[in-house]
Amino acid sequence: MKVSNLFILLLALILPLSLFSQSDHDRLITSLIGETPIEEDLQELCDQIGGRVTGTKANEQAVQWGHQKFKDAGVNAQLESFDMPSRWIADGTHLEISNKSGNSWTPLAVSKYKSKPGNYSGKLVFTEELTEEYFQALATSIQDNFIIVSTELCLDIDGLFAEYVHAKKVEDLANKYKAAGIIFMASRPAKLLYRFISSTGDEESIPQIVMAREDAKRCIRLLKTGENLGIQLEVKAETGDSFQSHNVIAEILGKKYPDEIIIIGAHLDSWALGTGANDNGCNFSMMIDIARQMKTLNIQADRTIRFALWNGEEQGYFGSEAYTKDHLKELDQHKLAISIDIGSGPILGYFTNGRKELIPLLDQLLTKVEGLGPFHNIDAAIVGTDNFDFMLQGIPNLVARHKPDLYGLNYHASSDTYDKVNLTALKINSAIVASTILQYANLPKEEIDQFKRQSREEVEEIISNQNLEFIMKMFAVWQPWVEGKRGLQLTKKALQN
Repeated sequence: MKVSNLFILLLALILPLSLFSQSDHDRLITSLIGETPIEEDLQELCDQIGGRVTGTKANEQAVQWGHQKFKDAGVNAQLESFDMPSRWIADGTHLEISNKSGNSWTPLAVSKYKSKPGNYSGKLVFTEELTEEYFQALATSIQDNFIIVSTELCLDIDGLFAEYVHAKKVEDLANKYKAAGIIFMASRPAKLLYRFISSTGDEESIPQIVMAREDAKRCIRLLKTGENLGIQLEVKAETGDSFQSHNVIAEILGKKYPDEIIIIGAHLDSWALGTGANDNGCNFSMMIDIARQMKTLNIQADRTIRFALWNGEEQGYFGSEAYTKDHLKELDQHKLAISIDIGSGPILGYFTNGRKELIPLLDQLLTKVEGLGPFHNIDAAIVGTDNFDFMLQGIPNLVARHKPDLYGLNYHASSDTYDKVNLTALKINSAIVASTILQYANLPKEEIDQFKRQSREEVEEIISNQNLEFIMKMFAVWQPWVEGKRGLQLTKKALQN
């Protein structure tokens, strides 16, 4: 990558002393905004390895690729194995719709994660409302048949989470009224298809299909005129029991408090309709680039900075969950966990996940790169990425807050490819994130010790105050928390009750 004169001017405005100062912070920011291999790394990851579903050959190639990149940079790195609870790898979805006249057509469609493989048939029933009364009135028609539901267009992050909420409501009603399966109208235009998990998580699900928006609209128009539509569905997927996967964990040892850890991570896995560029290859590459530049510049913070490439995130953030269990004895020494997982749009600040006491500190730290802002930190809890199990363990945690750019539209879709990445913002984001972790890792002991690890009761208060129960159910992580199988353990008294 060639650094333009505009970039050099920008750098001079942001860090007016960087070309003369010898501070580690300024040298690191200058280096990251300058010429680094991050673009070449990302292109190699997306175009040569491609989509990286956990359990596939491509995923294991990405693990080895990331591990080797750290090693080539001289950064100490290792693979940490963990068990994925089961295997489900899509192998094709074939859908045929027929009408009473004997005409048939094949809409574009994909199955959602953990849809049970097999051949299915039945009638198609349009469920216009998502209420108990409406489903009860249609109970006879719904049972053993496929319901089809419309969706709003998803063009941003808000639309994305609205779709998850909508899907959870549909799934609950469909299961209660014994539907044979669900057809979701795709929330993206131009026959764009995508995949994500259902609210049953890793458990087997009735077939849940995303049908191209235009094809679903055709079906709904016909059903509204009184047409009877039949459905023939074949779901193909490679399935199996638990299997071993790997995280990549690299670190640069702290020089003053080496046992105290700042961990920053991005997940390396993706779905395979696209090549996992914005979700999350760009930030996977960022982890490597920051570590590489720190090593090149011989920058060593007071505390250990640990870089994680998480696996199994898309199916339920199993890699980061496994890390918190495998490193349970040293979690008290984890002073901060950061997750970068909302694409390549410009970073606008951080979500503090119920730890609002972090906001004044972040406001202060971000003044070092204020020319790359403006920034606004928000105390909202994010459920759905690799900060989650650190939050459940009471560890201060952040999620980078990005301008959505094209993230929502291309989320988990066949269009999530290298050409959609905002490469300029990715470089700047690397500098913002590096500035944050380096400053945090160098905080005086009395300052960093203010942000203590919380108790289970304190985490429960965050969950209550942030109204997370429905969202946790939506991502199938509520019950493991309630039962004490995920996060901080239940006390003996709670177990007795």
